[in-house]
Amino acid sequence: MVQLFMSIAHSMYITLLPRQLSDLGLSAEELTTWTGIIFAGNFAAMMLIMPLLGRMGDRIGRKPIMLWSGLGMALMTLLMSAAGSQIEMAVLRFLQGCFTGILPFSMILVVTGAPKDRVGVSVGKMQMMAESGAVIGPLIGALLLAFLQPRFGFPVMSAFILTATIFVWRFVQDPKEQKLLAEVKTNLWQDFREIWRTKPFPQLMISAFCINFCLIGTVPLLGFFIEAADGHWWTGGFNIGFALSITSFAVILSSPLLGKLSDRIGALPMLTAAALLASTLSVVQAMAHSYTMIIICRFLMGVCVAALLPNVQAQIRQYVRPGMESRTFGFTNSWQFMGSLSGPALGGVLTSYLGIRGWFWALALVFCFSFLQALWMGRLVKETHQALPVT
Repeated sequence: MVQLFMSIAHSMYITLLPRQLSDLGLSAEELTTWTGIIFAGNFAAMMLIMPLLGRMGDRIGRKPIMLWSGLGMALMTLLMSAAGSQIEMAVLRFLQGCFTGILPFSMILVVTGAPKDRVGVSVGKMQMMAESGAVIGPLIGALLLAFLQPRFGFPVMSAFILTATIFVWRFVQDPKEQKLLAEVKTNLWQDFREIWRTKPFPQLMISAFCINFCLIGTVPLLGFFIEAADGHWWTGGFNIGFALSITSFAVILSSPLLGKLSDRIGALPMLTAAALLASTLSVVQAMAHSYTMIIICRFLMGVCVAALLPNVQAQIRQYVRPGMESRTFGFTNSWQFMGSLSGPALGGVLTSYLGIRGWFWALALVFCFSFLQALWMGRLVKETHQALPVT
């Protein structure tokens, strides 16, 4: 439920922000620029703060970080309703990103708390709830805009965040076996060096970056790509809405099933296969002109999404050192948010030079690199097992 309510709140913001900025009197050009800046500010804050939150989670526990993050995010979101300029909105959005611990730490608790043979199923359910919220949130935002001014939607967002925080307070518990490090004598740089030197964490962090770079970077460009397609099924904007939502529905449908399959065959084979399929689908989309073909590709890409990041998380659980769980996941999430930040920025630049189809060719290369990283991880794991002494 925490994942669902937080995802609803986050996705409502996509609907409310452009209307809020428009009501502040921004021109069309300023609206586009400031929307990008405000969204990027949130990812920048999350990228910077997650290693620090991970360190705090290992010292004082994950539940206190989740409660602190939920209350801070609810307050920042509520204050957005009183923002009188785009600069104030950008500052509040950045501060909101600084209180980002509730969603990542809920995933950490699930991944580290689930039995090893049930990690895939557990993470799959979390992914399903997150994607369900991503579908419901914009609908609630659009419904609010039909009756209220945009600024009155932010208290509703804050209420969803506060509800998730109450669920954390009432029902979430830190695992009893968690080792709290009250006297951590290393600094952030030393933590990062230790994690980076532990195989296969460098490959996992790079994979997390590549995945979010591709997925988040594509979102702002899909509307233009779909509009240019041939053979639309409907007239009006429903073609774009359906094509954008079909990926989320694929994630919702396939996450539990792929989670079970991951527990059966292993997270690494799933990650490898999903990266290869995503690279292939990017090539197909680069050459596709048919709306029907694009819909098929976007649905299959949703299946890939359900198998990519959850299995990165499952791999981290398998190799993380006891006592460093929050710090390891924190650094991995930081790389993930770095991909979320750089994907849309570089996507716009590449598209201006190469066109939208050139962007999909670039995605094919990035996903292919992620596939190679997965193969390298498999080789490292095999070498590690062969090096273990026989007892």
